[in-house]
Amino acid sequence: MLDELREAIEKLPESGAKSYLFHILLRVHLLKNSADSQEEIMELLNDIQEKIILYSQERKLEREYETYHILCGESPAGSLKVGLSKENKVIGFPDFFSNGPLWRLHEEEGRKHRLDWLKDHINIPEDYLEKEYDRKIASALEEIDAIPAGKPIVIWTADNADEQTGLRYFLHLIRNKDNNVHVINTAQSYKELFPAKKNQYLLRHSGEAAPEKLKIILDKNMGSPLSAEERTAFVLDWQALSKTKEVLRIWKENEIHSVPESYFDDYIIESAKKLHKSNKGFIKSARLIGEVIGHLDEPIGDGFAEYRVRSLIYNGIFAIKGIPKSMRFYSIKLKEI
Repeated sequence: MLDELREAIEKLPESGAKSYLFHILLRVHLLKNSADSQEEIMELLNDIQEKIILYSQERKLEREYETYHILCGESPAGSLKVGLSKENKVIGFPDFFSNGPLWRLHEEEGRKHRLDWLKDHINIPEDYLEKEYDRKIASALEEIDAIPAGKPIVIWTADNADEQTGLRYFLHLIRNKDNNVHVINTAQSYKELFPAKKNQYLLRHSGEAAPEKLKIILDKNMGSPLSAEERTAFVLDWQALSKTKEVLRIWKENEIHSVPESYFDDYIIESAKKLHKSNKGFIKSARLIGEVIGHLDEPIGDGFAEYRVRSLIYNGIFAIKGIPKSMRFYSIKLKEI
């Protein structure tokens, strides 16, 4: 029994082990003043022992994959799943790393800090942030933690701050795993494998590639895994990023740069001027935001772009008609055209 229990505990992912430990301590705390506490605690411990062994047995029944893929975003992950065979496990991390705080994000305190910032600045339904966001992040972290030893890991990235930040974050999360880790830069691979005679399409994000193209990119670019030195360098990059307080990042000259949150404000204003050439009146904010994120080389996400439009309203640059609870509910125009 002891060997079985020891094996079961070793198979627990870190997040699962922490959850069990928390519930043990919580129940003991609640029971310690009870007259029947010793008997109840023994029942509790027996119950937890059975659940740990059952959890381990259930995990044995889970399919073991040949290769594990990690990338930024649920939509890109969906495209990759379509393109790859069923021997591949795809983990899409449900967050966008180009904006929002990174401070201590690999710790619970940092994740709470990021969640609080999102609630205060980005127009996302609060019930999603309170329920779905936390659950999806926890699930992705557990999936990454549960990647078995000996299986290759592929991290997908591209030439943007979101995926380059994600690359460093993911390598920090798996820093203690001995698995071979391969990195595929979708943007660079796309340009090499699918050249155009003219007007070359520049992939801004892995999510812009079609599933069949992602399959070709994987087949042609698996290559050698990262060396220990390369992995260490990326982890050190993450450690530096996790100490920053800025909430916006760009990818420039092959480096992640933290910039003021107002960095793209001038571009937003110029985009509004462009739209005003054909419409001097109020413009749907969604139209302006689509213009901005559709032409920026750096993907910043519509949520952050909408936050900056609201900031320009508060700062007196834009006039507003409607209520800014969501981009579809209000229109804007420059006060001075």
